[in-house]
Amino acid sequence: MSKIHTALKGISVVILDMDGVLYCGDKPIKGAAKAVDFLRRSGKKVIFLTNNSECSRPTYLKKLARMGISAVEGDVITSGQVAADYVRKRNPEAKVFVIGGEGLVGEIRDAGLEIAPPEKATYLVVGIDQSLTYEKLRCGLQAILSGAEFIATNPDVVYPTENGLSPGAGSIIAALERSSGRKPDVLIGKPSPRTIRFSLKAIGKKPKETAIIGDQIETDIKAGKRAGLMTILVLSGVTRPEDVKKLRSCSNSPDFIVDSLMEVMN
Repeated sequence: MSKIHTALKGISVVILDMDGVLYCGDKPIKGAAKAVDFLRRSGKKVIFLTNNSECSRPTYLKKLARMGISAVEGDVITSGQVAADYVRKRNPEAKVFVIGGEGLVGEIRDAGLEIAPPEKATYLVVGIDQSLTYEKLRCGLQAILSGAEFIATNPDVVYPTENGLSPGAGSIIAALERSSGRKPDVLIGKPSPRTIRFSLKAIGKKPKETAIIGDQIETDIKAGKRAGLMTILVLSGVTRPEDVKKLRSCSNSPDFIVDSLMEVMN
């Protein structure tokens, strides 16, 4: 029995990143569906946690289903969902300008928050936006300069797709940081532990009984460490085998490193 298999015996919740762990773009990663089924049959609660705020939770459920992974809405947590919850709790009357996909806009609306033009916004929420334009960046800058609180869903500089790496939300956030001279007031997604704590609170579980499996050291693993979780790095996404050599002196070194999610079954 492998060390990772033995360590997982004391774990009741497994938080799975999605991009680079279960799929790359629309291409499923070999064995991922079988591994999810194995974890569930082992008695573990599986949560799908993504920094990617582009899509709605129902859209992610359909994507998982196409890849042979069944889930219900409560199993999926997105940075957009947690961002909307954060703003709603801070100010239910908030006026929000959004740079992001339909999923993020939908989460803001579902939270009962008003979508507003940049000059009237009290909050700017920024996530990945594949329809990004110069005009959207200009409006985002206007919102910041008008005093809106700057909320970033996640800092991922890149994310994996079936065609290789693509620019992530972090690249959009960086453009706004540079032009405004101001960093985000709040970071919602990993490496912040906010989304992990949100997930555990929703299912009533504790960090010591939870593991996170992700493909990025600077987001998934760092967030897991900050939240007190067991951390498992997979090499099926952004992090490559050659990157592992640099981890020996890194404070964010994962507890385990595996080639893919399939290895939890060994």
